[in-house]
Amino acid sequence: MEKLGGEGAFKIGGREFDGKLGQLWYEAKAGRFWEDLPKFKADMGARLDLAQKNGASYHFFSNQPIPQEVKEWLTKKGITFFEILE
Repeated sequence: MEKLGGEGAFKIGGREFDGKLGQLWYEAKAGRFWEDLPKFKADMGARLDLAQKNGASYHFFSNQPIPQEVKEWLTKKGITFFEILE
């Protein structure tokens, strides 16, 4: 949130989101989130569905390089992703 701004974490429909800027909702991950890829995909898909049902866009930010397989899956789902590698 420090880098992205907006509001901090919030919960809706039983899912927590890391933050939002108006109708742009986002998840931010640090570390090796892809080690449990099935859980990551399930969680991201559920959050995408909630965002869309509430008229919001959904985006993913990572402070680690995102593996190509994950990038392809995110693209297929329509989730915009960003690597913030500082």
